[in-house]
Amino acid sequence: MSLLSLSQSVFVSFVVAVCAGGSIAVSACSDDEGSDEAAKGEGGSPEETGSVCTQDDQCFAAIDDLQGEPLCLEKVRGGYCTHTCEADTDCCAAEGECKTDLAQVCSPFESAETKQCFLSCEKEDITASGSKAADDNAYCQEQASSDFICRSSGGGNKNRKVCVPGDCSHGATCDKATPCSGDLDCLDEFAGGYCGKRDCKLNADCPGDTLCVLDGDMGFCFKTCGVDSECSFCRAGEVAASCDDGVKFAEKGTQGSVCVPARAR
Repeated sequence: MSLLSLSQSVFVSFVVAVCAGGSIAVSACSDDEGSDEAAKGEGGSPEETGSVCTQDDQCFAAIDDLQGEPLCLEKVRGGYCTHTCEADTDCCAAEGECKTDLAQVCSPFESAETKQCFLSCEKEDITASGSKAADDNAYCQEQASSDFICRSSGGGNKNRKVCVPGDCSHGATCDKATPCSGDLDCLDEFAGGYCGKRDCKLNADCPGDTLCVLDGDMGFCFKTCGVDSECSFCRAGEVAASCDDGVKFAEKGTQGSVCVPARAR
């Protein structure tokens, strides 16, 4: 079967905002530059918590009686609106603070002295939500944004599992306005663009975590994967790729699965 046929068979047709997970659209901290960035697919959240930001005063500006101090967490890509807290109950405590039923947790982040509120991807919260997500990363993508991952908060003995933006690289969507990171090419042969490399002959021609796959006479470096959530990461819903082991590898003896995108129409 050709790569084109495989791509067509896995093409997913959603109608969602760019970089939104599931059916939830992206929101931002305020109506200024942060909001514009979110609308362009630069990341975001259905809640104030997790919305894009560049400075503290963009976060929770319209919320009175916030149980903590507003904060734009700059340690994650695009910024992350949050506020300080002492306990989980401080998150969503103020009237109008939260718009959804997504659970939030209070945790230090990367060994910080203070604790902040984060969208939760702890096992019990995923279970309580009734989500059918295949894994915790898929949960964050569906409930928050396609460029969110589930990761450890890095809070030592107070560590929690939280949904935050990940670093988009191999397999991400791209175009002239949103180029690929590093020295990756934007493969515009594929719907939504695809960050990788073209004209490979062997796996050694490809960056780490990618393999050389043939589509006709052309070789493309596609991201390796184990589950579909690795292929929907940093891709808008309508151009989500699929983790597939049925492709034709350029190098004989190669085994594994790669993120297969749909061909551009």
